[in-house]
Amino acid sequence: MSSFSHATRPSLPATIRRALLCGLILSSGLIARASALDYKRDILPIFREKCFDCHEGAGGEKVKGDLRLDDPAHFLNRFAKNDVVIPGDWDASYLFVTLTLERGAKGAMPPKGKGEALKPDEIMKVAQWIHEGARIEGEQGEPGARELDPGKILTFKDGALVTERFGTESDDPPAKETPAPKQREWVNSEGKKISAAFGGVEGDNVILLRGDGKAFKYPLAKLSAQSQKDVRDFESQARE
Repeated sequence: MSSFSHATRPSLPATIRRALLCGLILSSGLIARASALDYKRDILPIFREKCFDCHEGAGGEKVKGDLRLDDPAHFLNRFAKNDVVIPGDWDASYLFVTLTLERGAKGAMPPKGKGEALKPDEIMKVAQWIHEGARIEGEQGEPGARELDPGKILTFKDGALVTERFGTESDDPPAKETPAPKQREWVNSEGKKISAAFGGVEGDNVILLRGDGKAFKYPLAKLSAQSQKDVRDFESQARE
């Protein structure tokens, strides 16, 4: 019979203790979350090279759309405005949409003549950062669903974004696709809500896109003051 007591039982070697601890951390998912892409480390260098012509304001000058990408705290505060970044949902984030529009198209970023377009691997990194929860300034939202990981969905051909045909095979090349405009709620002057996506401005009317894809004109004057301001913000971003 062993004569070891609890007090004299030898401890596990340090290397084994470290291995067990790492196993526990891995199983809890803490390492995976801690290793998520970070804005300052992984995304800011891309924007510094490609986007600072219009979105850098360290010198106090006015920046396009009042969106500073060089200031992470400012950028974080702008996430919710016009759905610029929706942590966990890259496909619905306005930032991703503008980066993947055809070069020269209305709203495409960077605008033609205002900087070099992002490369596929850079766009993929931005999408992955958003998918993982858009970690910035120590804050991070919930990650997107595993099946919506951009690494499993997005493909590029000749530098342009193309989409996969899920569950089908075809000899035809994949068609270019722009993510569908995000539906949102507008409020008219009577307080009634209208669910539609922004489609542009035509004269004194805003073009609204219903969920079924049909467009209709709505008088700007009949929208609430806040909704009219939202229309102007969307129009301003589309012009940049």
